[in-house]
Amino acid sequence: MRTEDLPEIHLDTTIPARRGDLFRLAAGQTLRFIDVDGQQCSDLIAFDANDMTRAMSPTMSVAVNDGHLYLGEGDWLVDDDGDVMLTIVADTVQDHDILCGSCSPGLNRTRHHGRGAGKRTCHVNFVEALREYGIPAEDVPYSFNIFMNYPVGPDGDMEYATCKSVPGDYIDLRAERDLIVAISNCPQELTPLNGFNPTPSRVIIYSTEEGTDV
Repeated sequence: MRTEDLPEIHLDTTIPARRGDLFRLAAGQTLRFIDVDGQQCSDLIAFDANDMTRAMSPTMSVAVNDGHLYLGEGDWLVDDDGDVMLTIVADTVQDHDILCGSCSPGLNRTRHHGRGAGKRTCHVNFVEALREYGIPAEDVPYSFNIFMNYPVGPDGDMEYATCKSVPGDYIDLRAERDLIVAISNCPQELTPLNGFNPTPSRVIIYSTEEGTDV
């Protein structure tokens, strides 16, 4: 979706490097996530704003999109019942991860032989963002990882690679119902995902054509 085709801006903000934020989307609003400096990925989770027990499910999203592991323009992000939460309406990269999930403090510490101890993680960012809703750490759902380059080889092996996104690349996600969306600007600096240098990202929320705001 071209910028000139979108309605007026409801919100324009920056997520600092290594940090997260929470957004409320009304049905019909479009969230544009922009990689400001390039080679930066971010984790995204979503909840039904009227029933927080209904969360986005990456595994169900793969199933309803004909088994596509790499979702892109025209694909859906759905909840555990297969009901659509977000539609990808524009995508300049077409390469996102739906398998890796979010790093937790324990995973970061264990996987990197202690070097990750004390470092910020996406899971921590989500816990902090969702605290006002009373969602405990163990109930943070699996994430859709924007721009994350985590290729699956022919033998089934997976390994981290640097994000393919360049400065200005974006993905547009249209809310198909009222949603709570949390985004964590990936803090990972021990793998090549973010080029070993986490950077800020930008989020723009466009109002619905009818002018509905949250």
